Amino acid sequence: MSEDQQHQNDGQRVSRRALLGMAGIAGGGVLLGAGGYVATRDDGGSSAPGESVEPFHGDHQAGITTKQQKYLQLAAFDLAEGGRDELRRLMQGWTETAAALAAGRGKEPYTPARLTFTFGLGPGVFADRFGLTEMRPAPLIDIPPFPHDQLVSAYVGGDLCVQVCTDDQHTALLAMRDVVTTAKGTAAIRWRQSGFLRDPLPGEKGGTPRNLFGFKDGTNNLDPTDDARMRRNVWVSADDGPSWMGNGSYLVVRRIEMDVDGFLHEDVSEQERAVGRQKATGAPLNQTGGEFEPVDPSRQPVDTHIMRANPRKPGSEDERILRRGYNFADGYDDEVSMQTGGLVFMAYQRDPRRQFLTIQRRLAHSDRLQHHLFPHGSAIFAVPPGVKPGGFVGETLLAS
Repeated sequence: MSEDQQHQNDGQRVSRRALLGMAGIAGGGVLLGAGGYVATRDDGGSSAPGESVEPFHGDHQAGITTKQQKYLQLAAFDLAEGGRDELRRLMQGWTETAAALAAGRGKEPYTPARLTFTFGLGPGVFADRFGLTEMRPAPLIDIPPFPHDQLVSAYVGGDLCVQVCTDDQHTALLAMRDVVTTAKGTAAIRWRQSGFLRDPLPGEKGGTPRNLFGFKDGTNNLDPTDDARMRRNVWVSADDGPSWMGNGSYLVVRRIEMDVDGFLHEDVSEQERAVGRQKATGAPLNQTGGEFEPVDPSRQPVDTHIMRANPRKPGSEDERILRRGYNFADGYDDEVSMQTGGLVFMAYQRDPRRQFLTIQRRLAHSDRLQHHLFPHGSAIFAVPPGVKPGGFVGETLLAS
């Protein structure tokens, strides 16, 4: 997003109290979808849950198709003065720090608890001062503002991002602290967001986690164990171009504040009508099967969230994205006397132009759930391929 667009959105912001009063007015939608628990490879470390280790090295970066961990620390950074050499040294330092921490070789006692790091490069990396302008991938677009956005410039953009995920909250904080320390003098935090997955409700045995609205969220997420599907929808092919992004992906982040109180005051039938799923079971609306029964478009209202996100028409399969979202709850809004919280929406995909943008534009037109969702943050990053031992993340771009 350009600086002018950011200023324009800041100037158009209205109070949250006014926003809640506009609940009946049609506007742009947002893509709500906290990622579900997903299964991938076995971990390569200790069998003790708190000590388990996820591989750091590989063809792809960890933390994308890795079985989703419980806690998130996500930060975007702005680069200080300097050029490509400084950027290269930062990526080398981050890689060294992350590889050691993920393997349990930190400087203080902690449990890795399936700790992963995922690094992304924002549009700012391809500025003239780094000499990388011609290397910017075409899919690394400037995300346009959508009709319902209430973006806050402090939560928009970033030159770099680091996603830290783990099953131990202390480990997540420690890992991000070391990331920030390693970057001192080269990059400073632009914005930072923590996140968590909810524990199952009484009687539920794991499965798809629930969002702050109380609905199962991520039922129809892509299966990251399906290698063919990942190649089709998530991993960048060497033929896609540029060549340095082969085996990488693109990450779109949206920080979405949710009107939890207003939503929960509605009848459950109205909540289900907005989402398109039954609240208790997660089954599609107007269908009698379970959570994973295929959605029958002929039995669904066209403006439910799940139908606007995926209308199940020709071409819909190519639009699908790998969601890896987390809940957040981080304060209290005196203006409307309620706690603040929502969704850290994160989606990995092969090409945001034909995936995220296509879906989001459809949601921006008559998604019934949009009146309870307030996007405050938005960013996009190119996620380079994985790294071999002795190499560093971003080496395919920065080695020369």
